[in-house]
Amino acid sequence: MFKRIYYVYIMFKLDKLETMKRALLSSFSLTKETNMVKSNTTGSKFFRVGSQNQQILANYWGTGKTFTLEGLTDKLDAMSPGARVHEIRESGFNVKSTPIYTGEVGRPALKYTISRRRVFA
Repeated sequence: MFKRIYYVYIMFKLDKLETMKRALLSSFSLTKETNMVKSNTTGSKFFRVGSQNQQILANYWGTGKTFTLEGLTDKLDAMSPGARVHEIRESGFNVKSTPIYTGEVGRPALKYTISRRRVFA
Protein backbone atom coordinates (compact mmCIF):
# COMPACT_ATOMS: atom_id res chain seq x y z
CA MET A 1 0.00 0.00 0.00
CA PHE A 2 2.79 2.41 0.92
CA LYS A 3 4.65 1.67 -2.36
CA ARG A 4 1.55 2.52 -4.37
CA ILE A 5 1.01 5.87 -2.63
CA TYR A 6 4.70 6.72 -2.99
CA TYR A 7 4.59 5.80 -6.71
CA VAL A 8 1.57 8.07 -7.29
CA TYR A 9 3.30 10.89 -5.41
CA ILE A 10 6.45 10.54 -7.56
CA MET A 11 4.41 10.50 -10.77
CA PHE A 12 2.56 13.64 -9.63
CA LYS A 13 5.85 15.44 -8.97
CA LEU A 14 7.28 14.39 -12.35
CA ASP A 15 4.15 15.63 -14.10
CA LYS A 16 4.37 18.93 -12.26
CA LEU A 17 8.04 19.36 -13.23
CA GLU A 18 7.23 18.60 -16.88
CA THR A 19 4.47 21.22 -16.85
CA MET A 20 6.81 23.81 -15.37
CA LYS A 21 9.47 22.99 -17.97
CA ARG A 22 6.97 23.43 -20.82
CA ALA A 23 5.80 26.75 -19.39
CA LEU A 24 9.35 28.08 -19.10
CA LEU A 25 10.37 26.92 -22.57
CA SER A 26 7.29 28.48 -24.16
CA SER A 27 8.33 31.92 -22.91
CA PHE A 28 11.50 31.78 -25.04
CA SER A 29 11.68 31.28 -28.78
CA LEU A 30 14.50 29.12 -30.06
CA THR A 31 15.80 29.80 -33.54
CA LYS A 32 15.89 26.75 -35.74
CA GLU A 33 19.49 26.98 -36.92
CA THR A 34 21.32 28.05 -33.74
CA ASN A 35 19.22 26.82 -30.77
CA MET A 36 20.01 30.10 -29.04
CA VAL A 37 17.38 31.97 -27.10
CA LYS A 38 16.10 34.95 -29.04
CA SER A 39 14.61 37.70 -26.92
CA ASN A 40 12.50 40.57 -28.18
CA THR A 41 13.55 43.07 -25.52
CA THR A 42 15.77 45.17 -27.78
CA GLY A 43 15.65 48.76 -26.61
CA SER A 44 14.45 47.91 -23.10
CA LYS A 45 17.49 49.71 -21.70
CA PHE A 46 16.01 52.97 -23.00
CA PHE A 47 12.24 52.39 -22.84
CA ARG A 48 9.91 50.21 -20.77
CA VAL A 49 9.43 46.68 -22.16
CA GLY A 50 6.22 46.44 -24.17
CA SER A 51 5.91 50.18 -24.76
CA GLN A 52 5.36 51.34 -28.32
CA ASN A 53 8.82 52.96 -28.39
CA GLN A 54 10.46 49.71 -27.30
CA GLN A 55 8.46 47.75 -29.90
CA ILE A 56 9.59 50.13 -32.65
CA LEU A 57 13.23 49.75 -31.55
CA ALA A 58 12.89 45.96 -31.34
CA ASN A 59 11.60 45.78 -34.91
CA TYR A 60 13.62 48.46 -36.69
CA TRP A 61 16.73 49.50 -34.70
CA GLY A 62 19.81 48.54 -36.70
CA THR A 63 18.01 46.05 -38.93
CA GLY A 64 17.96 48.15 -42.11
CA LYS A 65 14.20 47.78 -42.38
CA THR A 66 12.16 50.84 -43.26
CA PHE A 67 8.77 51.89 -41.94
CA THR A 68 6.18 54.58 -42.48
CA LEU A 69 3.88 56.23 -39.98
CA GLU A 70 0.87 54.51 -41.57
CA GLY A 71 2.64 51.15 -41.20
CA LEU A 72 3.27 51.82 -37.52
CA THR A 73 -0.39 52.71 -37.05
CA ASP A 74 -1.40 49.38 -38.59
CA LYS A 75 1.24 47.25 -36.86
CA LEU A 76 1.31 48.75 -33.36
CA ASP A 77 -2.16 50.35 -33.18
CA ALA A 78 -0.44 53.62 -32.30
CA MET A 79 -2.72 56.61 -32.64
CA SER A 80 0.16 59.11 -32.95
CA PRO A 81 3.22 57.32 -34.34
CA GLY A 82 4.85 60.65 -35.22
CA ALA A 83 5.09 61.40 -31.51
CA ARG A 84 6.75 58.01 -30.89
CA VAL A 85 9.33 58.72 -33.62
CA HIS A 86 9.96 62.14 -32.06
CA GLU A 87 10.48 60.58 -28.61
CA ILE A 88 12.93 58.06 -30.09
CA ARG A 89 14.85 60.89 -31.76
CA GLU A 90 14.90 62.87 -28.51
CA SER A 91 16.38 59.81 -26.76
CA GLY A 92 19.42 59.99 -29.02
CA PHE A 93 18.64 57.48 -31.76
CA ASN A 94 19.59 58.27 -35.35
CA VAL A 95 16.21 58.19 -37.09
CA LYS A 96 16.67 58.99 -40.78
CA SER A 97 13.77 59.96 -43.02
CA THR A 98 13.57 59.89 -46.80
CA PRO A 99 10.61 61.13 -48.85
CA ILE A 100 8.45 58.75 -50.85
CA TYR A 101 7.25 60.42 -54.03
CA THR A 102 3.90 59.04 -55.10
CA GLY A 103 3.03 61.67 -57.70
CA GLU A 104 0.32 63.18 -55.56
CA VAL A 105 0.15 66.88 -54.78
CA GLY A 106 1.22 67.98 -51.32
CA ARG A 107 3.80 66.92 -48.79
CA PRO A 108 5.33 63.53 -49.62
CA ALA A 109 5.10 60.63 -47.18
CA LEU A 110 8.28 59.73 -45.32
CA LYS A 111 10.07 56.43 -45.01
CA TYR A 112 12.08 56.01 -41.76
CA THR A 113 15.09 53.90 -40.75
CA ILE A 114 16.83 53.72 -37.39
CA SER A 115 20.62 53.33 -37.59
CA ARG A 116 22.38 51.08 -35.10
CA ARG A 117 24.71 53.84 -33.91
CA ARG A 118 23.10 56.38 -31.62
CA VAL A 119 23.65 60.09 -32.15
CA PHE A 120 24.29 60.77 -28.46
CA ALA A 121 24.14 58.69 -25.33
